[in-house]
Amino acid sequence: MSWTLFKATLHQHRTSMFWFAIGLVSYAWMMTWFYPTIGEEYANIIETFPPELLAVFGGSEVPFSSLGGYFQTEYLGIMWILIVSSAVIIYASRAFAGEIAAGTMEFVLSQPVSRVKVALTRVIVLVVYAVVLAMASFVPLEVFGPTYDINLGWDVTGMLIAFGTLFVLAVGGFAMLLSAIFRGGGKPGAIAAGLLGTLWVADLLSGASEAAEALGPVNVIAYWQPGLLINGEQVASEAWWLYGGIALVSLIAAVVVFSRRDVA
Repeated sequence: MSWTLFKATLHQHRTSMFWFAIGLVSYAWMMTWFYPTIGEEYANIIETFPPELLAVFGGSEVPFSSLGGYFQTEYLGIMWILIVSSAVIIYASRAFAGEIAAGTMEFVLSQPVSRVKVALTRVIVLVVYAVVLAMASFVPLEVFGPTYDINLGWDVTGMLIAFGTLFVLAVGGFAMLLSAIFRGGGKPGAIAAGLLGTLWVADLLSGASEAAEALGPVNVIAYWQPGLLINGEQVASEAWWLYGGIALVSLIAAVVVFSRRDVA
């Protein structure tokens, strides 16, 4: 890794990283503040929603009337996924493909730094980005929660941060690999976003479509069940392996592909 390039990359993306983090902190606080204003009425409100609508906002194995069900439906469902995925896909698309298209990558490689070091540095910044997004998502629940009679505990918060980091890295890693393959930031972002959208639709249709159900074992959306952790339960071990495996394989592949491709 190049320490100089690491600092330069962080500086380059500091504004987007800051505002995405602030947005998540504000969103988390708002959902925490909102919970006691609904109180016991939340379960009654949820019961009036059709199952199809609940599935759109985070249909899961978590009881909707529980604390975990509330946060997964109102906070950690599709909106949260859109926010964090947008953040890392934008970064990943620019990390390689965007700079190649802009002509700045040739300047970077003209410095006394190898392609492998450039790629590793961009990957490490992605890891930092993922940790920041996960902490901004879950630490506020622990910090603001006691004020509103919500007590998760730092052990649960730590599990949420780890689980969220792996999810973000799985999405960002795939986008990073696409960025290492293609030229121009638009195509990697469009493909990554399109795949996420396809997996989300497949998750919605998994009970009615054999084709959609077949994607279940590798559907990163279907395995996203943070409400279980909030309720003090365990998520499926397959979820940890799937997210970790996708992240590890795609990031290693991104380094290898970029180290061998033509950037001219």
